This record gives sequence, structure tokens and C-alpha cells, in this order.
Amino acid sequence: MELSLTGRPEDTAQYAEGTSLPTFYQVMNGQRIVYDDDVKHIAEWRGKVSEYKPVV
Repeated sequence: MELSLTGRPEDTAQYAEGTSLPTFYQVMNGQRIVYDDDVKHIAEWRGKVSEYKPVV
């Protein structure tokens, strides 16, 4: 999670290409989120988050 949210928003596509396939999708709140929308969401969050350190 930390790796996905840290970095420049401009580098999101490169991150997504390295960690998932274009056929990737996730289901959140009962809605299917396709690859392109997921990349957009990650870029949006990267623009908002300056530092993220998950506690496990």
C-alpha cells in the first residue's frame, strides 16, 4: 500500500504497469473498478498524500 501511494502522480502509469495487468480489476463497494480507473484513482491519491506509513 505504501508503495502505491508514495511517488509522483505522473509515475502512476509506470507503477501500475509494473504491478498489475491491463485485465486487472477490483471490486469496491459492489462496483467493479477497471484498470484505467484504478490508475486514475492512484494518481489522484498520490497527489493528495505526501507520506504514508501503514501500521501492521
